[in-house]
Amino acid sequence: MSSRDPVTVGVVLVDDDGLVVEADIEARRMLDLELAGESAPRWRALGLSDSIHSPPAGQGRLVRRDAADGSPRWLLLSKRPLRLGGEPLYVFSLADMTGLIGELDKYEGFFTNAVEGIFQSSPEGRFLSVNPALARILGYSGPEDMITALTDLREELYVDPADRDKLLAGLARDGQVTGLETRFYRKDGTVKWISQAARVVRDETGAVRYIEGLNIDITARKRAEEAYNDILERYRSIVTGSIDGVILCGATGNILTANPETERIFGLAESELALVGLAGVIDDADGALARALACLGATGRFRGELSGLRPDGTRIPLEVSASGFPHKGGPDHGVWIVRDVTDRKRAEDVLRESEEKFRRTFDQSPIGASILSLDYRFLRVNDALARITGYAQSELLEKSMLEVTHPEDVPETIAWAERLLAGEFDRYEIDKRYVRGDGGIVWVHLSVRLIRDVAGRPLYFMPMVQDVTERVKAEAGMRALLAEKESLRLNLEAVFRAIPDALVVVDTRMRVIRTNRPLTDVCFVGDIKTGPGGQQVVAGACRRGCFAALRETLSTQKPVIEYRVECKGQNPGRVVVINSMPLTSETGAFDGAVLIIRDITRLADLEKRLTDLHGHRGMIGKSKAMRDIYTVLDQLADVDTTVLVTGESGTGKELAAEAIHYGGARSRKPLVKVNCSALSDELLGSELFGHVRGAFTGAIRDKVGRFEAAQGGAIFLDEIGDISPRLQLGLLRVLESKEFERVGETKSRKADVRVIAATNVDLPERIRAGLFRADLYYRLKVVEVRLPPLRDRTEDIPLLAEHFMRQFAASFGKTISRLSEEVMGVLMAYPWPGNVRELKYAMEHACVLCRAGEIEPGHLPPDLLAPAPRRDVDAPAPPRRGGLTREAVLGALREAGDNRSRAARLLGVDRRTLYRNMERLGVA
Repeated sequence: MSSRDPVTVGVVLVDDDGLVVEADIEARRMLDLELAGESAPRWRALGLSDSIHSPPAGQGRLVRRDAADGSPRWLLLSKRPLRLGGEPLYVFSLADMTGLIGELDKYEGFFTNAVEGIFQSSPEGRFLSVNPALARILGYSGPEDMITALTDLREELYVDPADRDKLLAGLARDGQVTGLETRFYRKDGTVKWISQAARVVRDETGAVRYIEGLNIDITARKRAEEAYNDILERYRSIVTGSIDGVILCGATGNILTANPETERIFGLAESELALVGLAGVIDDADGALARALACLGATGRFRGELSGLRPDGTRIPLEVSASGFPHKGGPDHGVWIVRDVTDRKRAEDVLRESEEKFRRTFDQSPIGASILSLDYRFLRVNDALARITGYAQSELLEKSMLEVTHPEDVPETIAWAERLLAGEFDRYEIDKRYVRGDGGIVWVHLSVRLIRDVAGRPLYFMPMVQDVTERVKAEAGMRALLAEKESLRLNLEAVFRAIPDALVVVDTRMRVIRTNRPLTDVCFVGDIKTGPGGQQVVAGACRRGCFAALRETLSTQKPVIEYRVECKGQNPGRVVVINSMPLTSETGAFDGAVLIIRDITRLADLEKRLTDLHGHRGMIGKSKAMRDIYTVLDQLADVDTTVLVTGESGTGKELAAEAIHYGGARSRKPLVKVNCSALSDELLGSELFGHVRGAFTGAIRDKVGRFEAAQGGAIFLDEIGDISPRLQLGLLRVLESKEFERVGETKSRKADVRVIAATNVDLPERIRAGLFRADLYYRLKVVEVRLPPLRDRTEDIPLLAEHFMRQFAASFGKTISRLSEEVMGVLMAYPWPGNVRELKYAMEHACVLCRAGEIEPGHLPPDLLAPAPRRDVDAPAPPRRGGLTREAVLGALREAGDNRSRAARLLGVDRRTLYRNMERLGVA
């Protein structure tokens, strides 16, 4: 059945007693109903609804009733009353919706699983429906989040609102638009390039129902296009501004394009160069151009000197470098770099004129110099070379350089010379050995250059020789020292590898000098790259929180011990302990620091599990009173009822409300919080229920109230005891009927909202004073959660203090390790009139004043250090000679109500001493 097929409808007539009186053919077929018997079937037996009064008249309900073969069948059930002769009857209509439901399932499956963004929007510019892919592309948590956030697509979604106008204009003109490229804002403010296709969907009258379409993420393609255009523009800029002529040629020498410098060299415009080609501007009288093209075609490159021709017949000496590259459209192309070397040639003429001067310099040079033929025979030598080799000049002129070279160095000498002849480089330098005329060995540094003629043909070698025997001996000694140093380094490396903790050694400027292998295992730091300012750690997403300890050591030259850090990089949740030690040289000078990182994630997980045993959804405490509250909160999370949270200021009523909401079925919906005492009566009414334009002075537009904003979720009404009687009546109506009206409006709106209220005042006392409605109080107090003051659960103080200390130490970036015993004693003795909130701010005060290490009493607020009121407890007992007895420990625990910190003070010992003695005496 398709969405255009007619829907089958059947009718069943039922009397007021629930007996089926009559049914048409379609109803009998759909229900497998047989009315031929003597007794009529009852309506309840048909399995469509529990009674004839459901569904209510005028309303429909979709029900499932499987067919006889077990296949699912969906029926739309509706009812209307009928009265014949005073006898009430009910007419039930059944519409077979099975086919439509199947079609809807297929559509929803495609819509949900499509990898591209699909949308439906109203013509006015609001999303009606989006699929998960579009929400994911634009960075929203889901379709509902996206639809709620975007109320004006033109202004909130489009980077250029004119693109929205262009889309609507195209739809109005053509009915559809394809390939519209635009930019969308993501939820985090970043921008995505989108290719948009859309069409208008109209109803039977031709009116626009909605706009539907497809949004494809093309950000990667756009970035690639921008990068390509940037590279192309840079290439054009480089070629245009080059001081050399740049020519792009085909395989046969035809000129495709040339830069301005080429036009200047040859005196021809680019179009003219394209007409004449290389043959028209390069002299090929002796086949030089043909050889260059052949070399380029065979080896892929050519380098040499050619002669250029100007239109007036002037010849230009050119230095040419060409390279070929494959061209996808046909034969290979080539890039020719030409340089006018007229000035250089003139300089060479000058050099030739001074050749005699060079020869005299050659002969008198203190460095051994010679000229060798291409087969390595001496053609000319100076006195310095004869002195180095121990031969007379006449003797050397009868020898080959290979004859005076040590036999072991001959192969290497020949290999370097052949590479020089092949044109791999212009010169080379090596260290080698000569065998002197007296049989001795001398080490020389040989620098050899190949001299060519003007056509680039090799003429002879010109070696320059320096005696480096003493340097070689010194280097041998240095190598021995380096070998010893390398041995020490290898030993150190072995130590580094054996240490399971990650190590980072830095200098005084925090440049990384050394690391070991576990660094990447523990920290995911990555590679260490060397830059202009020294070696730096490249840590990817790592925020380098552990470097705070390094900076502390570098600034104070003192160690930082047991600094705990939670990694925020590629592996969140990893916890490490940091130790930073100063590094000194042999002379005692401060040279840097060593960072030692130990992975304690497993230990931290165990600690967290232990902490979780003493907490509940953000609330911390292990006392019996708090454990009882946790049980109540868990029970409240599973039921949808009104809750009243009471307790003194600072006891954590808002945390209790959050625990109730986020632990229940409404956790995916919003929790809206309202401080009832912070607003006037008029403003509070508007905040709670909303208002319409003109409802009061200043109401210039409609406003959504907090109850409407919390639809499907919960609303937390803090300080509920301070609202006026008028608002109490409105709130009572919401609780009783689940309906409310905006200020200035008569239309009732549904409120599917759970109410959680809180107060720190005595509501029964306010009822007696006539300030609070008793009926509202009892409606709010379906379940009351009474939070105890901190003074009644002192065993939770150490847990709370440690929690706040770690929280503020991490926030301030400080290495605070613990609370001292004296501080813990002050915290346990203080009455805490401000409850947990006062303790939190006291820990913040302490973390601000404490630089690092342990929090001392001097870091606490002065109010906590003032003498506490005298209590009716015994003075601390003096330490007992010979240790504590079992009777003394048990008595102190009984007197302290099983509070071990208080029992320790009664015994005159610290907690650790008490714990050791309890373990020794077997006291659980």
